[in-house]
Amino acid sequence: MKRLWLIGLLLTVLVSAGAQTTLVPSVSNYHLTWTTINPAFSGFRDAISISSLYRSSLYGDMGPSNMQLNVHSPIGSSKVAVGAVVNYDHTPDVQNLYSIMSTYAYRIYLGSGRLAFGLSAGMYGVNGDLSGVALRDLADPAFPTEAYQRWFPNFGAGVLYYTEQFFVGLSVPEFLSIPNENQTIGSANFDNYRFILTGAYQFNVSDNFRLKPSLWIDYTQASTSFKASLNMGFFDSRVYVGGAYDHPNFAIALLNFQVNPQWLVGYAYTFNVGPLSSYLGGSHEVVLRWELRPVIRTIPDDPFYF
Repeated sequence: MKRLWLIGLLLTVLVSAGAQTTLVPSVSNYHLTWTTINPAFSGFRDAISISSLYRSSLYGDMGPSNMQLNVHSPIGSSKVAVGAVVNYDHTPDVQNLYSIMSTYAYRIYLGSGRLAFGLSAGMYGVNGDLSGVALRDLADPAFPTEAYQRWFPNFGAGVLYYTEQFFVGLSVPEFLSIPNENQTIGSANFDNYRFILTGAYQFNVSDNFRLKPSLWIDYTQASTSFKASLNMGFFDSRVYVGGAYDHPNFAIALLNFQVNPQWLVGYAYTFNVGPLSSYLGGSHEVVLRWELRPVIRTIPDDPFYF
């Protein structure tokens, strides 16, 4: 029985990797990389913010790992903010995915908060080779025998509203799908668009204890998934401990530590709670963030501690 489970898992990972149509990673510590899914978050920290992320595979040696570099900053005291996201997704012996996206946000004051409109544009790359997979049916179209490589443009858009206590955002991070080996450019199909709704709220229980629940809903016409998290802030928001549930199969433990006003270290451990939990290990994710502010200070009342 165990062997059957593992064979089924391998086929699922290989087929899904070969047919992947998105490069937006489903990372665990998503609180630290909001601009990846919504360009309207550009400049929301009101600082030059640089973060790097590494996530190991959820499926051992069979699944993809992810690396990311995220940079964004407001432009002086203007309403404009810009940024960039570089992403690399590696599935051993199957496929490599790359993206280099620039982000732009225009922010205006509205009520007690800010309303931001964001756009992203850049290049995606895919490099696939399934020739090393042993097949019984050599003519299976799901496993092309020739390596293929494509570079193509992509675009995204989003909107965000935030105050000192909460935020809510909606985005379509990719307008074009990843082309297969027979295409030179991705297709724009509204039926396949990912609509990502995000939100968070901060409860100030005391100066040394805060609660920050957040929600991520990922919708397409084919499926809907969500992530819900609850983080607890201690020591004037320098340490956050929490957990998240990634529907339908994963649980996440989170720890974020603000070392000093410039440096933050984030860690997440993701493990499977579905039917394959006894056959799969966990995934480790590490984020480093560095920021430069006009005035060095912590922001204990900022829901974007992420």
